[in-house]
Amino acid sequence: MLRRAFPIRNQLRMCSEDMTSHHFKFSHSKHPLQGTKGVKEWPNPTQNHVWEKNELAEILKKESEVANHHKPKGFMDRVIHMVVQGCYHGFNLITGFSKSDPTPKSLIYRVLILESIAGCPGMVAAGVRHFRSLRRMERDGGWIHTLLEEAENERMHLLVFMRMFQPGLATRGAVILLQAVVVSVLTALYCIKPAWVHRFVGYLEETAVQTYLTIIDRLQDPTKQLHKEWKDLKAPEIAKSYWRLPEDAMFLDVIKQICADEMHHRDVNHAFASMQKSEFNPFVNRHNQDKLEAVRAADAKKNNV
Repeated sequence: MLRRAFPIRNQLRMCSEDMTSHHFKFSHSKHPLQGTKGVKEWPNPTQNHVWEKNELAEILKKESEVANHHKPKGFMDRVIHMVVQGCYHGFNLITGFSKSDPTPKSLIYRVLILESIAGCPGMVAAGVRHFRSLRRMERDGGWIHTLLEEAENERMHLLVFMRMFQPGLATRGAVILLQAVVVSVLTALYCIKPAWVHRFVGYLEETAVQTYLTIIDRLQDPTKQLHKEWKDLKAPEIAKSYWRLPEDAMFLDVIKQICADEMHHRDVNHAFASMQKSEFNPFVNRHNQDKLEAVRAADAKKNNV
């Protein structure tokens, strides 16, 4: 009986050594997220809201007519608003952004920096609330899910732009420095007063909405530089997969989806800033609805194949 056991044990030991002696990079197995020939983009496992054509047209029209601006109500609101406006006009100066007729170059630098920083607050807030939930051994009230979705959504915006435009060394260096400062400051502030951070993000998103509305308008104006250089740009595959856009979708369609996303982040953060941190997240049901829509879309696509 013992003699029979020894070969089995030796085989297990040899198998274990064989499995652990080589790094996974040298394995013949294909990583599930690694691109393969014929596969354009791997599907994002997180569910985002996809803005339908009629829904998108309605909210963009409404926003272009009357901007949804949160009027500062107290001292800190006014201070935060002034800080954001100072950053906005300073950023315009640095990037050479002209709202009347922006150059494509100024916008490329702008959106890459903007989206790389916009993905920080949601992750910081979710992390702080996550650890607070663990320390206090209690539920979070659903905030973490919305905050993580926001961070992932902003990161996807950046990845979309990365498919269209390649950042230079100066842009990459600026992102590294800004991220180090922004994450540190936001983490400290969120531990002290979460509402301040959410109000800051709400006002920051207001400026982002302004930027994307400008891009949408100038892209459709034949007299502007953006129209001449970007009007024929096709939507990248990653954008068509993420927002379930048609195969003939244009870059303008992508910008409209991004603008609507930013409007939602603006509204969510202004709402969070006006709530107590112990209150239940009113946006949770939307995540469930988006998940159901994604499942229906996947089933429909599967049945059509």
